[in-house]
Formats: sequence, C-alpha cells, structure tokens
Amino acid sequence: WGSKNNQFYIVYQPVVNAQTLRISGVEVLMRWRHPVVGEIPPDVFINLAETQQMIVPLTHHLLALIASDAAVLKRILPRGVKLGLNISPAHLQADSFRDDMLRFAAALPADHFHVVLEVTERAMIDKEKSMANFAWLHRQGFEIAIDDFGTGHSALIYLERYNFDYLKIDRGFVQAIGTETVTSPVLDAVLTLSRRLKLMTVAEGVETQEQAEWLRGQGVHFLQGYWISRPLSLAGLVAAHDEPANYFTTR
Repeated sequence: WGSKNNQFYIVYQPVVNAQTLRISGVEVLMRWRHPVVGEIPPDVFINLAETQQMIVPLTHHLLALIASDAAVLKRILPRGVKLGLNISPAHLQADSFRDDMLRFAAALPADHFHVVLEVTERAMIDKEKSMANFAWLHRQGFEIAIDDFGTGHSALIYLERYNFDYLKIDRGFVQAIGTETVTSPVLDAVLTLSRRLKLMTVAEGVETQEQAEWLRGQGVHFLQGYWISRPLSLAGLVAAHDEPANYFTTR
C-alpha cells in the first residue's frame, strides 16, 4: 500500500435518465494499477483495504481526487447532476465520517452536484449509528442509495428501517432479462417493492438494448452500464462531452 509506484486513480461511469437517455449523473469508481501485476480488480483491493484497516485513508484519497476534478466536471456536466460514490461500512462507522463528508462538500463547487453515497447492506451492522448518520446526511443535503440490492441476506428489513433515496438493482438481475431464469420473478418483486416504497431505481450492468427497453418499460428511473458507456477517465469523459456522445445530446 505504501509504495509510491502504486497508482490509485478514479474513473467515471455515466448514468442516464431512463426515459431521455441523457446523462444525469456519474458513478465514481476507484481503480488500482499495481507496479508489478498491473490492474487489480476492485473487489479484490477493496476487501484487502478493509481487512488491513486502510479503507478510510483510501476513501480520503478518492474524495481528494474527485475534488481536484470538480472544476472540469462542473464545466461538462449539467447543474444538479448526481455524483455517486461508494462508502465502506467501516468509514460510515468511523468517528471522522461526518467531518470527512463536510470537508468533501466544501471542496466541491457550490450548488452544482448532488452527492449520492452508495452503501451496501453491510453498512447497517450498527443499526443506531447508521440511522443517525443517514438522518444527518439527509440534513446536510446528501442522498443515499442502497447498492447491490438483493444480493445480501436481510435486504427487506433494511428497506423497512432506513430512509434510502435510491435502490440500485444489481447487475445479476439485469443480466437475467430476456432469459428464462429463476431470478426474473425476483427482479419483478424488487421493482414492485421499490414502487411501493417510492424509491428511485438505478439499474446497473445494462449491456443490451433489450435490457434497456425492458427496464424502461418497467419504470426504472436510471440506467448504467456498457450499453451507455464504460467507465471513463476524466479526459475520456471530456472527450465524450466534446464529440458529443449520445448521452450528452439525447433529449
């Protein structure tokens, strides 16, 4: 972790409004290029960072990188755009969490981005602290998404207990669209549940037009995946804006 040759960097994956297919946000994703073995998969190094108690410093680095890109992002992304980033359960429970979020918000251009913190079910281990932090985040103007929904063990309980703004539909369910698999009824149930709870929905891992059309027909609010765009470097996102890519022009 301490090697100066280790390169942690960020990429941005566009998220589009499902009806207009116009960009409405980006998810910020951390990447690690190791000096010897090259690119390390995110699920590997995130788990490693958590087990070695390095996830909070790593998130500090992520926030600093976003802040350094913010002026360019403001130029190419519309006002009110969603800026999604993953928060580890360990960071959510850390004493520094609220101060870290306030510093991050202060480092962004005023009144341009809506920050959406994406958390998994594991973040709700300490129920009282999580509920207090979520209430505080809402008071500060942050939004909260439950990520990888449906892949854990107690998701329904968490939806009842916590005040989420977005439900992110795991790519595994999206991949099942158009196939006769046992997960299709589960996806139907997830969408019905989200409507009843008045949650905005984001489908991850959208790779085909068939999937996109089905999700749009079911009233899913936002789409994310290779069908729209791969994750892009800041320079790649600027190039997509300047071309412009479809998601910057579709209305």
